[in-house]
Amino acid sequence: KYIDLLMDAGAVTKDKMLNMVTRPDSPFLGEGKELLVSEFGKEYGTYFSILQLIASGKTRQSEIDSIINKNTGAYLVNLEKEFSLITRNRPVFSKPGSRKTRWTLNDNYLSFWFRFIFPNQSLIEMGRHELLREYIDKKYEQYSGLILEKYFRAKIAEEEKVTAISSYWDNKGENEIDLIVLNELDKIATVAEVKRNPKKINIDLLHRKAGSIKKELSKYKVELKGLSMEDM
Repeated sequence: KYIDLLMDAGAVTKDKMLNMVTRPDSPFLGEGKELLVSEFGKEYGTYFSILQLIASGKTRQSEIDSIINKNTGAYLVNLEKEFSLITRNRPVFSKPGSRKTRWTLNDNYLSFWFRFIFPNQSLIEMGRHELLREYIDKKYEQYSGLILEKYFRAKIAEEEKVTAISSYWDNKGENEIDLIVLNELDKIATVAEVKRNPKKINIDLLHRKAGSIKKELSKYKVELKGLSMEDM
């Protein structure tokens, strides 16, 4: 639906898409709220706050709880199981019951809406759509980097011989790896860094990060890879 609206309007570049999304009569500005308020009922405010935090990068329950100042466990389960809006992610090689969970939004439109539109309702109400556009421009590169990672995860899972695919992070947050792709059939592990700009990919640093899970990777032939917009 959203792609059709953009294509019908001739919005085929990033700038044209953002111009359409942020114009005063844009159907995209209110769509997120209209879709979900009736679904969530009287507690929609809490659900919206949780989704906004996840979209902005606060993906651990402990972070969300501390900001909202309440236990959000039941809300997160509902968003995952009942509404199918978020997915629970655990680092590759973690045990099934691991508490090292991070949450992501499933729908790209809602991810964008909760990242940029919902937090800026006051700008929309004041008619300051040019400031909304400026805000998006300033934050867009970081956001699109996360979407690029999501794109490659889906592409690899669909096109390559994959038995497991996830990210990796340790308890200290010192060693984070964007993608680890396991092929148990051929015993190959692909360890990948994802960047919009290929010049920012650091294979030496990726090698050091992979060294933190040397034991887990020992039974695989390990391939290090950089993925960027040039690989789409």
